[in-house]
Amino acid sequence: MTSNKFQKRKCLTMNFFCKLACSVSFLLAAGAVWAGTAPLSSAADPAVWRLNLGETPGATARLERDAATGGLLIRAGFTGESAYVGAIHAPELPPGVTKLNFRVTADRELEAGLRLLDASGRNFQTERFKLASGRETTLPLKLDGTRWEGAWGGSTNASRPVPPIREIQLLLNRPAEPEVTVRLAGVELEAPFINARPFTGENFRLEAFGCTVTGNWRNGAAPVLELAISALAEAAGEVVLTFPEMFRDQTARFAVEPGRTARHLWKAPLTLGGNPFNTYRIGAALRLTDGSCAERAVLLRGADSPDWERRLKSSEVTASILGTGTHFCFAPEPTGGYAAWYPYERLMDKIAAAGLKWVRDDYWMRRPDGTPGATPQQLARLRAAKAHGLNTIAMLPTMADQTLDYFLENVRAFVTETRGLVDVYEIGNEPNNFGGWIQKYGGTWNAREKDNSTSRWLIEHAKYVNAAADLIRELKPDAVVISGGYVTSSILRFLKNGISPNLNGITDHPYSAMTPPELYAFGTPFDGRDGVKAGGPNLHFSEVVQAFLRTFREIGRPDLSLWYTEFGYTTYLYGGQREKGKYTFAAYTEEAQAVYLVRRYLYCFTRPEIKAALQYDFLDDFQGRQFDPEANFGLLRADYSPKPAYFALQNLATFFNGVHSDSRLDAQVKIEDQPLHRAGKRGLLIDWDENGKALMNADNSIHARLFRTDGGLRLAVWDARPVGGEFSPRFAEVRIAGKAASAGKTVGLDLLSGKRFDVPSFPDGNDLILKLSIGSRPLAVTLF
Repeated sequence: MTSNKFQKRKCLTMNFFCKLACSVSFLLAAGAVWAGTAPLSSAADPAVWRLNLGETPGATARLERDAATGGLLIRAGFTGESAYVGAIHAPELPPGVTKLNFRVTADRELEAGLRLLDASGRNFQTERFKLASGRETTLPLKLDGTRWEGAWGGSTNASRPVPPIREIQLLLNRPAEPEVTVRLAGVELEAPFINARPFTGENFRLEAFGCTVTGNWRNGAAPVLELAISALAEAAGEVVLTFPEMFRDQTARFAVEPGRTARHLWKAPLTLGGNPFNTYRIGAALRLTDGSCAERAVLLRGADSPDWERRLKSSEVTASILGTGTHFCFAPEPTGGYAAWYPYERLMDKIAAAGLKWVRDDYWMRRPDGTPGATPQQLARLRAAKAHGLNTIAMLPTMADQTLDYFLENVRAFVTETRGLVDVYEIGNEPNNFGGWIQKYGGTWNAREKDNSTSRWLIEHAKYVNAAADLIRELKPDAVVISGGYVTSSILRFLKNGISPNLNGITDHPYSAMTPPELYAFGTPFDGRDGVKAGGPNLHFSEVVQAFLRTFREIGRPDLSLWYTEFGYTTYLYGGQREKGKYTFAAYTEEAQAVYLVRRYLYCFTRPEIKAALQYDFLDDFQGRQFDPEANFGLLRADYSPKPAYFALQNLATFFNGVHSDSRLDAQVKIEDQPLHRAGKRGLLIDWDENGKALMNADNSIHARLFRTDGGLRLAVWDARPVGGEFSPRFAEVRIAGKAASAGKTVGLDLLSGKRFDVPSFPDGNDLILKLSIGSRPLAVTLF
């Protein structure tokens, strides 16, 4: 049965064969690929073949491994009306293969042929080839142009096979004698981008539990690992080698035999000769039957591979929006709920090791003796940040019980003393929550009064912001001054109320507290609540960004930039205590925290108006009290151990250093296919007000964005559904216009774990087609 969806995919994949000749010419002209052959390694294993004894009775056959050559032996006998014997293999062919060559030798003359079964269920059979006795003959199976002797079944409209190929079959016609033995020395693949560059492996030694495992590489274009496994008399188990793959890792298992030393040869399973731009991180694990386990990573480096293992420090990062919030200001002594922040040098070392570029902290502008200005501790922290290559956003608190003159006196003294150390001055922090503004002047949390006028607390606070911006720019004309930090909708009111021309940027704290980062609870369904248009009908975060940019233009300030000085996900344990109050922040797993932070950053990379985005916060506060949401936002736990999010942002910092995006890059990317099983589709996530008026629905789509980075072109790909582990990863096919020269040279990176793998890719005219397996973790694909 052929579905409409299949017909659509058939049209797409058939185009590959129609355009392949043009693609090969383009690639060879570019001088960027390696045409040649590579073995189909699975073909050497008799266990993956099955026999076809034909439609008429009388044939017999068996398969054996040829001990002399490592190939396959087919021993066939014919009696009665039997006409032929076939050997069938269902290989997983890499994308881009154009031809298979069967190297066969018969012990007597006979005729042979080839047959394949395509994705539609149609059989294609070649003409017959004559085999001379004792002479090796190569039988070609050209996927893009073989002269077919016959075709039947499946899609009757197909004149050529529809990829992917499901089965290949070697047919042996009945010879004059009743028995024949045919040796299949191998099946070789041809493609326009097969690598012939050498690989260099890392020799290793693993000793544990009375066992010794050593590995020494025979380097070259087809690297082989010489493995020796020695064990004491009581040890038994296995050594497992795991080779990283996009779809499913390949594993090889070798027995640990008590009291013996066993030697093995393992050929690295490099598809189409491997990717010379990759360094494969192979897992080597010793697992004993008593449950003991020891493991290590073994590197196999391609000839043209960059140093994938190295991570940049903050001082090496050239341009980045990545940052984190700190609470050094609350730990002048190692006591209290913020005591873990006291060793600021130690924490800055960890921030710098993650490659984050921005830090933000509160700076109270009075010294202990009551005089205005910076404290010695503040100055020491600012100098330490500079020494670590960090940019500082100094948040200057605004208090309603301070007169404007008093506040400006503090600002003048502090800025005068810190203007060479602070990169950005931020005026105020969430005055709807802090500083006593609502308590003194009255109003609502979102600054909307019943008549849709703006609450007085916001208007009064804006006076402090504007006056401070003017003063800071007077003291430091090139200063960057930002403010906002209210509830998102009230920031738009702040803008329309009138802002100083000396204000450079607007801050927001977009916590997607109960949803994936692509969603945000401001937009059309909340227009009545907020009294301003703070987003769009889908309640997408991107719509809120557009609302800001639109407002900037409306007030005549298109030069304003966006600064996200707080956002994050908390990893507390949910105890149910806060449910009656409908507490805003959901309890997330550490994996989900990492995934959602990465996804938010990847979107922010697409908007050049966003100058910095700081995750809140770097370290779990209040000793990481397990049921306290406010105590679990950190990238580090309270004991300074890193959560998965730490390594995820470290990967982002390195591999998206100098990131740049523009509409021309976006126009090059098209998602050709992104099937999703109906069981995996998500619908309503939250009825925000539980009245059916503000429904937040899941985004079931794949997102793909192309970026220019200091390390070259990188494609970020992620599934926008909520994080889940119920289903296996989904498939996607992505087209990148004009990048055919990268075929066979694409390296994928799991942005959480740092795992690398080759991404199946092939040319289609001048374009590049990527075949992707996408789970919950976002991927980065580098195009070489």
